[in-house]
Amino acid sequence: MIQLPKTYNNKPLLFAWTYNDAKGEALGVVGRYQVEGSKKDVVPFFRRRGADWTPGIDANPRPLFGLDRLAAHDKAKAVFIVEGEPCATALQSIGLCAVTSLGGSQAAKKADWTPLNGFGAVYILPDNDEPGERYAADVAECLAALPQPPKIKTVRLPNLDKGSDVVDWLEGWVSGWDRFAPIDSGLHEALQAKLREIISQPSTSAVTTGNPAEGGTSWNSPGEIRPKIPPVKPMAPELIPSPFRDWLADVSHRMQTPADFPVISTIVIFSSVIGAGCGIRPKQRDGWEVIPNLWGACIGRPSVCLKSPSMKEALGILDRLQFVFGEIFEREKRESDFDGMVNSSIQKDLKARLDKEAKKQTMDSRELDLMRAEFLEAEEKSKQQPARRLFKTNETTIQSMTALQAQNPRGLMVFRDELTGLLVKWDREDGADERAYFLEGWNGNGAYTDVKIARGVTEAKQICISLLGGIQPDKLKAYLHQAQQGGNDGMIQRLQLAVWPDEPKNWQLIDTAPNREHKHAAFVILQKLAETDFIEFGASFDPEHDDRPYFRFDEYGQAVFFAWLTELQTVKIPSEENPLMVEHFGKFRSLMPSLALIFHLIDIASGKPAGPVTETAARLAVTWCDYLESHARRIYAMAESPEQEAAVRLAGKIKAGGLPNPFTTRDIDRKGWHGLDKGAPIKTALDILIDEGWLIEQPPEMPSVGRRPLPSYHINPLVIR
Repeated sequence: MIQLPKTYNNKPLLFAWTYNDAKGEALGVVGRYQVEGSKKDVVPFFRRRGADWTPGIDANPRPLFGLDRLAAHDKAKAVFIVEGEPCATALQSIGLCAVTSLGGSQAAKKADWTPLNGFGAVYILPDNDEPGERYAADVAECLAALPQPPKIKTVRLPNLDKGSDVVDWLEGWVSGWDRFAPIDSGLHEALQAKLREIISQPSTSAVTTGNPAEGGTSWNSPGEIRPKIPPVKPMAPELIPSPFRDWLADVSHRMQTPADFPVISTIVIFSSVIGAGCGIRPKQRDGWEVIPNLWGACIGRPSVCLKSPSMKEALGILDRLQFVFGEIFEREKRESDFDGMVNSSIQKDLKARLDKEAKKQTMDSRELDLMRAEFLEAEEKSKQQPARRLFKTNETTIQSMTALQAQNPRGLMVFRDELTGLLVKWDREDGADERAYFLEGWNGNGAYTDVKIARGVTEAKQICISLLGGIQPDKLKAYLHQAQQGGNDGMIQRLQLAVWPDEPKNWQLIDTAPNREHKHAAFVILQKLAETDFIEFGASFDPEHDDRPYFRFDEYGQAVFFAWLTELQTVKIPSEENPLMVEHFGKFRSLMPSLALIFHLIDIASGKPAGPVTETAARLAVTWCDYLESHARRIYAMAESPEQEAAVRLAGKIKAGGLPNPFTTRDIDRKGWHGLDKGAPIKTALDILIDEGWLIEQPPEMPSVGRRPLPSYHINPLVIR
């Protein structure tokens, strides 16, 4: 129990409210010191810089009052937010979950509102004055910025005098109450019912100001203007294949970056090493075959989520594998150079013997046959040059890729730190052929013959291309808009492992050594998959009929796949309204079995029994599809409403005081703001802000001569800082 001073500034302690953490441990106390009829002093007592309980607080952000109650509250039930500890305590006393922030109406943005992330609904009950309305607006803004924001409604209690609050409202219904003591339990149900009745009514007007028509206008509390970005499922530990769990968790922890980025990169890397070396036939008797070749993209703001370092941490094991096979190639090349010298000597000897035989009047046919056989054998050996096994390249031209694929029939991974440059290149007319080449390479089972007069014929019997890179959200939007307007050729849908996770909220300074042991264990598994004959892992193969070894599901894995595929085809796709998601689901038919095969092969390479693809691998693949679906929905949401995006940007500029009051569209044009410049749907964005009560449009007065002036837009005073 924290003991507060009995007096402060010569005023006695009237009441105190304890701030607890989620476990109920005391964080600090706020005391109210007041002499009757005088101004109150509300003083927080917290631990400051390691000292004992002292007046003031230096926590940034500050904790909420009521965290212990919030932690025990069902997220599906409503939470009430009020201004001040007395108001929160009063609502708590009638059985409601209520919280508030420390410091009054000016300090809402200093509080940590993240504990409300994921709650279903929040009701804000402001004090009946302008500071109260400003507090409500600030709280709503903070909540809207959460990764999974609740639904927010500002509820104004009726019949309150100016400056009154929820305590005054309750006092009107509870006779003899001293405003601080718990309210009699017999009144709880009735008071809650009255509050529910008020909540069900539309919000009332907040303030009245002068308007451009020289009259008065009632401004309603402004509506929410926020991006329509749906929540995503996090990269939970159980989604990560168990042999990599410790390593990738260490990467995410040390870098303080979403685990999604290194995990996605690792799965794409393993898919590329397996490549066209084997396939999976998802049905028991059908010949339909899927190559486990995947494309992935890590989406995040530059320098915020550290997506590039996260990807490169995973790529380290692929670079190491490429180095190992590079050393093998150099050794084989030296041996080949010696064999070349031997063949050259044999050919010189054959030439000398042939010259000698030609001087005879009659050449010995048996001797000629022997020399011919020796020559053909030497010629064949001279053609047997070692090929360097490559796993990764930054090259993307058709000619270079075909030459590399001819030497690496399992396929290659193309890595681009920023995929946007590649997409821009493919959008140009001179990049159309390369784009089509990569679209074909995604399937993993095509062939390509490149014929050039200068280089001759280069034939790749197998074209299998994996793709991995990073994308900034803003730069991806243009491609999504184009796809939605009919320019979609399936490129975006092939980025099946595209993820856009929430940005880290609670950053910590971490300085620990990398987990080299677990990283090496992942490398060993990767190397084993690169070197293995998949028949040894339980794959079937008939050289007369099959192009490659293939796997099928075991009995229980097959049941999982059939149930999942049936739901996809009969429920998800028919009920989906977004055309981009419909096309994305179409690629899921190959995604689920690809993931299942990759997880299965990782398990075998780490020591588990060989054989058909197991139920465990199939269920993990289904869970991954659910996870990736949530990210796909967030990604495609960017393409749905560029007007809403412009409205969000404009709302942010207005709140920051970036425009005069009133303003015109010319004022916006002069700013040259990113996303609000030429080509942005400014007029539609303004209409959205008008509909949400942020602005009022005033038509211009028509001049007797000259150009018609622009309309002006007046800003709701409740949204201005």
